[in-house]
Amino acid sequence: MPSTQPSQTVTVSRRFSPDATVSGGNILSMLAAMGPFRRRGEQILEENGIRDVQADGWYSLQAYVTALQAIGSKMGPNTLFQIGRQIPNHVPLPPGIDSFEKVLASFGIAFDMNHRGAEAGAITFDVKNPRSATITTGTPYPCDFDRGVIVGFFQKLMAMRVAVDPMEGAPCKARGGETCTYGVTLPLM
Repeated sequence: MPSTQPSQTVTVSRRFSPDATVSGGNILSMLAAMGPFRRRGEQILEENGIRDVQADGWYSLQAYVTALQAIGSKMGPNTLFQIGRQIPNHVPLPPGIDSFEKVLASFGIAFDMNHRGAEAGAITFDVKNPRSATITTGTPYPCDFDRGVIVGFFQKLMAMRVAVDPMEGAPCKARGGETCTYGVTLPLM
């Protein structure tokens, strides 16, 4: 059950560091999401210095972000969305996540669990009511990837499809902003 507070904002603030790393599980989820195009994903990773990915390994976050950007430019935004959607299926997640508000709060924790030295952006949320919120992401990842991660978390942790829509008038990383803001709405039961 959501808290009795009508609105809550929590910030996980980190700056992007050039020596930051990302878990191999995160990268393997990208490859799994690429399905029949997995080999192309491996080639793009290799072009950026990431080879022989192991689930328990740690890899350059900058190289991974650059690879995702290349995938987005070569294969389109839907591919990035699908890759992001798969992330929760392949990386460690915080335990006990069983409500709308807890899923919203889990993004920063899960980010920290799967990145080292990242200090890579902020993830904030603002609960509007028990069925809707906004999430603002300042990660180094492309917008469509972040949107897919949000959808994937709700599917994995609550077995629910949520509407995740960019907020009109808000900054967007694709348009040079430092963050993207999404409206998140649970379906009517």
